Amino acid sequence: MWWEEKFLIDAVKMEKLYRSCVKEAASDYQLTPNEIAVLLFLRRYAPEWDTATDIVQKQGISKALVARSVDCLHRRGFVQGERDPNDRRIVHLHLCGEGVGIAQQLYQTGCRVAEQLRRGVTEEEMQLVQNIMEKMQRNLDEVLNDMEGQVK
Repeated sequence: MWWEEKFLIDAVKMEKLYRSCVKEAASDYQLTPNEIAVLLFLRRYAPEWDTATDIVQKQGISKALVARSVDCLHRRGFVQGERDPNDRRIVHLHLCGEGVGIAQQLYQTGCRVAEQLRRGVTEEEMQLVQNIMEKMQRNLDEVLNDMEGQVK
């Protein structure tokens, strides 16, 4: 049971480090953590996943927080929305204006954190970690889906 506890504690520490570095990189723009998450999500996943619903489902952020973040980012000219021509209820989001550069800057900050954490780790070890994390991500998704089913 020791390694499980240590793994979870270390995962939380990595998340705190990452959030802290990204938040600092975004400090000039006075972005909330959820606005940062929306910018990074769209930078990474659009146009494959580019709706508020996609962000809610993939990031685990509440609908209300995503809506508030998207509204704020839209007012500041960082994000635009376009209605889907086939289903006008769907709004596809994309980065625009200064939002493109901000998202890139935040992404690069995250990459620098990852590079620091990867120091001294071989490519072979990284591949093993990636394989393990993919399995654990599937398990996490399954657990979260089961929890959502119990709440409903």
